[in-house]
Amino acid sequence: MEANKFRYDISFLRAFSVLAVLFYHYKFLWFKSGFIGVDIFFVISGYLMTKIILSSFDKGNFNLWNFYSRRVIRTIPALLALIIIFTIIIFIFLQPQIVFFLRSAFSSILFFSNIYYYLNNGYFDASSQYNFLLHSWSLSVEWQFYLIYPIILLLLKKIYNNQKTKFIIIFLLLVSISFLSMLLHNINDTDFSFYIFYPRAWEMMLGGLAFLFEEKSQKIPSKIKLVVALLCLSVLGCFIFLFHLSKWPSSYAIIPVFFTALLICMNYEFRIYKNKAAIYLGNISYSLYLYHWPFYVFLLFFEVNTNLKYRILTILLSFVFAILSYEFVEKRDYSRKASSILAMSLITFIISFSITKIDAKNYTEEYQFINVASNYKFSKAAEKQYKFNTNHLLYNKDYQSFIKHLDIPVPDKKNILLLGDSHAGMFSETLHNIFSGIKNSNLIQITADATYPMKNSKSVYDNPVKYFNYVFTEYIPKYYKSIDLIIINANYSGYSEEEIKKNIQLTEKYYSKYNLPTIYIGMTDIYVIDYPTYNYIKKKYSANMYLQRKKIKENQNFNVFLKRYLGKKYIDLLSQNIEKVSSDNFPYMYDTNHLTLFGTEQYKNILTQKIHQSLEQYCNYK
Repeated sequence: MEANKFRYDISFLRAFSVLAVLFYHYKFLWFKSGFIGVDIFFVISGYLMTKIILSSFDKGNFNLWNFYSRRVIRTIPALLALIIIFTIIIFIFLQPQIVFFLRSAFSSILFFSNIYYYLNNGYFDASSQYNFLLHSWSLSVEWQFYLIYPIILLLLKKIYNNQKTKFIIIFLLLVSISFLSMLLHNINDTDFSFYIFYPRAWEMMLGGLAFLFEEKSQKIPSKIKLVVALLCLSVLGCFIFLFHLSKWPSSYAIIPVFFTALLICMNYEFRIYKNKAAIYLGNISYSLYLYHWPFYVFLLFFEVNTNLKYRILTILLSFVFAILSYEFVEKRDYSRKASSILAMSLITFIISFSITKIDAKNYTEEYQFINVASNYKFSKAAEKQYKFNTNHLLYNKDYQSFIKHLDIPVPDKKNILLLGDSHAGMFSETLHNIFSGIKNSNLIQITADATYPMKNSKSVYDNPVKYFNYVFTEYIPKYYKSIDLIIINANYSGYSEEEIKKNIQLTEKYYSKYNLPTIYIGMTDIYVIDYPTYNYIKKKYSANMYLQRKKIKENQNFNVFLKRYLGKKYIDLLSQNIEKVSSDNFPYMYDTNHLTLFGTEQYKNILTQKIHQSLEQYCNYK
């Protein structure tokens, strides 16, 4: 710690914060909002960085490169060790995830993972909870703060030296701007406020305010400090143990952040702060934060995260690795090795980035599916399959730009309209191939993320809802006379039976008004984790994947309901035994919510045949 006097209160806050985050991630009920531990870390970082910089201003010896070097020495070696260790562990025990891991690794090691996760953590991705380095987003936010913050303070150095009051006013203004930016971004994009640097900067700068007012707080009587410190600890405890906050950060974030800064400003030392175990836990808090999450992700993949025995075991493993990391990595002297550490980071970036970009054809047959699975959504194949940016509206794209380029019916042709969410979008390439072989047929695709195709649909995303509202209020009324068939598909199992009944009734009533025939492409199999990883775990470890068995049974039951409800309008796609159809070495691929038709030609042919037969029987398309 870079300070003249060891701060037992800050060490205790570190210990408290890392335990809050750990027990929250490991799903212990009492830590309902344990993620606030990250916000506490932000305040601590802001306090320490402000103290280092402004104290150097006072002494007239601040050196920007020296400041950056010390941050490199403090944060990168332990992170590098983590990445190397888990690259080995994942390659040995969970090979299909190695390329996914390396993709997170290259963004983490150069501290832009928060931006990377924001840009790539959308609806099409597998759930972010399966990302071994998801927690690195907070390190990236801090590092971006480290890069920009001293430059801002250098620009204000003259004001700080000569006009302290004016400096504090400007500082408060910057805090307010950052806080307001968080509130503004929350209106349309909570993910932006969560992941990106500047809507989070106010939390670290409140830590800076704790330093600016620290000298004045020394004049406060000890008894008042005691009361204030107890109040601060009580508020933090209440937020972590009692409150359940689903949206974060929000305006409520000001409460734990403010009281953390106030607690640091008071600098009141309770006896428990000096407990040896608490001090050591504070010392290893950074390494414990690094290791606890990747071990938990292993529990998720093997579906044992609800088993208390395995949770305790992985927590113990996290502590063992954290202690080893602290004793043999963090405590080493790197005072003259900042350049070497940066070089190692760059080498790690180049290697991990390069591996993720190698074409799957260059892998042996045994490993081809690993690379293809991990790179699919970034490939041209995915864009071709879904028609991203042309016919399928991604949740973060402006719907108005899509409206301008909507395909319209072609005169003297049978125009078929494909409507639905991303589950419909994944059939785009298959249906285009089918109808390209049918004389005088034209397929028009109108699909969007996470939204049932109807007017005023319920969705977490605004753009797809507005997009479908336009389609149902303007597009179809304008062109219905030239439309011959509506093909519908959606993530049916994402709704209750009653919701689906209601949605189908409303849409069927709407289409009947225009005398438009409809047909429904049925459900595809949905896997809890991506199929290559599921297949690998099941075969190598003979694992009993109970969540997957539960999901398969739920899908089958829902499929039976849909067949009964829709009758001959429903194209049943669940009748095939998927695992028997796929090859052992190169199965077709799943992500968490979608069947991506990029695997065995055998399964694609079966799928195409079933859709084609249904079109012939119901619509006389040949």
